Amino acid sequence: MNSADGVYFRRDDYASFWLRLLVDVIDFLIFGAVCLALAVTVFVVFRHTRMILNLMLAACSTLAFCYFVVLKRSTVGTLGFRIGKVKVVGIDGRRADWFGLIVRLLFGVLGPLNWLMDLLWLSGDTHRQALRDKFTGTYVVKRLAQPAGTGKVVYRSYDIVGLNFVFREVEIPSSASA
Repeated sequence: MNSADGVYFRRDDYASFWLRLLVDVIDFLIFGAVCLALAVTVFVVFRHTRMILNLMLAACSTLAFCYFVVLKRSTVGTLGFRIGKVKVVGIDGRRADWFGLIVRLLFGVLGPLNWLMDLLWLSGDTHRQALRDKFTGTYVVKRLAQPAGTGKVVYRSYDIVGLNFVFREVEIPSSASA
């Protein structure tokens, strides 16, 4: 496979809307519970000061990076990914890169409305990519999924909420039945 090619999977190998929703809810609840436990512990032990609030923000940000980036890139995966039996891969079929996972994390920071629109997008997409996947060139696929084939990487233009974006996508050959 040359650098202008990417992989695609069978439609059933991409994580569906409901599976991704389940995975996201589990991961959010785990992250929220750990941050809450950390906050309660810190506030019980220390006095409520501005420095403690800053430390809590730094601790939760570090935890978010470790949970949503480092664990997703590892073979272990987050608890939601393990329960859902999914993984994140790049359009080359390999493990997603650090930059892509960081950008995916930033979508969560942008708010719940963005997260919902992001997930709703995947229901009509050929590769079941959410918007965060489009931006980062990633797929969420079942853990044991193997690429169904390779295709040329093309650039497609999308109009989303009045804004124009160009995303890299893998073109499925017309002879393939994916």
